[in-house]
Amino acid sequence: MHKAVIVDDEIFFRQGLKSLIDWKSCGFEVVADASNGEDALSIIHKIKPDLVVTDIRMPVLDGLTLIKQLKQKEGHHPKFIIISGHSDFKYAQQAVRYGVHDFILKPIDQEEVEQTLKSLSKSITEQKIMFEKDIELKKAIILDNLIFGMVNEREVNELSSDLSLKNVSEYYYMVVEVNGLPLLPGDAECQLKDKLTNIIRDINDTRIGVLIQDLGQGSYGIIIPSTYLNRFQMQIAKFAHWTYGLLTKCSNQRITFYIGSAVPKLHLIRNSYETAQEIRQYKYTQEEQNIFLYHEFEKNRLITYTELEDSYYHLLMEQVEENATISIMETIDKIFLQFSWRRMARAAVLASINRCVHSILKIIKNMDGDESQLKTFQNMLHLQNNNVTLKQLRKLFLDYVLESKEYIAILRKKSANGEANKIKQFVDFHYRENISLKTIAAKFYMNPVYLGQLFKKAYGIYFKDYLLQVRISEAKKLLRQTEMKIYEIAESVGFNNTDYFVTIFGRLEKITPTEYRHKIHENRKVR
Repeated sequence: MHKAVIVDDEIFFRQGLKSLIDWKSCGFEVVADASNGEDALSIIHKIKPDLVVTDIRMPVLDGLTLIKQLKQKEGHHPKFIIISGHSDFKYAQQAVRYGVHDFILKPIDQEEVEQTLKSLSKSITEQKIMFEKDIELKKAIILDNLIFGMVNEREVNELSSDLSLKNVSEYYYMVVEVNGLPLLPGDAECQLKDKLTNIIRDINDTRIGVLIQDLGQGSYGIIIPSTYLNRFQMQIAKFAHWTYGLLTKCSNQRITFYIGSAVPKLHLIRNSYETAQEIRQYKYTQEEQNIFLYHEFEKNRLITYTELEDSYYHLLMEQVEENATISIMETIDKIFLQFSWRRMARAAVLASINRCVHSILKIIKNMDGDESQLKTFQNMLHLQNNNVTLKQLRKLFLDYVLESKEYIAILRKKSANGEANKIKQFVDFHYRENISLKTIAAKFYMNPVYLGQLFKKAYGIYFKDYLLQVRISEAKKLLRQTEMKIYEIAESVGFNNTDYFVTIFGRLEKITPTEYRHKIHENRKVR
């Protein structure tokens, strides 16, 4: 609701205007009235209304002079509507020159006045929105300049004045992380930002501005002046715990705070920002900790930026290729214990995970697989750009490894079937030649034992038995369709020894090749 002040030397007109017009439905509330311009000046300076409805001719200070003086002063400039019984054209000219919204003659028409107010209310609302956007944009630019060290001291002083940051002895920079994948959708993120802003406003003087910026990737930065700490015995830790409690109470997201070192001046806030970013590296060294303060970590809190030992990568890759689920889970537990035990920096942890992810991808690509088939792949691909707790990271990584392991097993089965089929096709085409498991294995650069196992698994028959079946099947065809001699048929289908051919034929068909041919001839005579 916009604030309005009525200025007129006739008390009955002021009262009548208040009761005649439905101010609320027009978007306004009459918060004060005055009988002359001088009193109005004082009221307007104190209340800062959005609209002043004034007469022209009044004692002490007339309406036009009131408008002129307010326009000439820096600071707040309300909108003006003149309601006057004087229709002199020169008054209207001056009113236009001063940017008066409307000039209405007495006696007033209720409908006309209300229509004017509704139109003005809409205009004021739009201007306020634009003004707030401009202010937020200006703040965002200045904040970015502050944390990147590109500051103009005049701009910083203006910002301090605009946000009522006076008598500030020190400043802190606090990073607020929203953890979890997938991240909150845009509207929910804005709600969280608004909640954070409202919490800070609720525990401080509302005149003190809130400097909060979106750092991207589910993180926000807040500048905390010492004036925020008045209710907390000037202790940043108490302020942080209080704010954290209220924020997590109204959000189901996992939140983490990082508070940098104190700096004496706003233009030095970059130092606090950098130390806040520095202690984000400690995130995975303290799994249950949600609030990290730089002064608690700056001494005797060593962390390592080196990755895991190679043995863990090699072991995990072996287990993935062996499809060993239980062993994989045990190894991942050991890896995450290493993260904590070695006090590995956030960057080192993510680099180690990333190395495992890409090692698995390499296996998949070498098997002609497609990583986009993995549901968990996108989460791991964008892991570096998002915030997750150690517990969330372990689950994401475990899900990815187990899904990849299953996919690799499928690829291997397809690959094995493909290799077995290639061998089968080779036998079907080259059975007449002097081939064996050993010679084929050498041709395809495979281990003979592995090849034999692969063939048996794919077709349920040993390679040697399949080769004999193919040769005997072709021999039967020749016995039926030709008058070739037995030894010629034996040589034709790959047997170097006729006796061995006859023996194998008899074992498989329970009859000799000659008897088989005679049987075929007898059947033809009967028909």
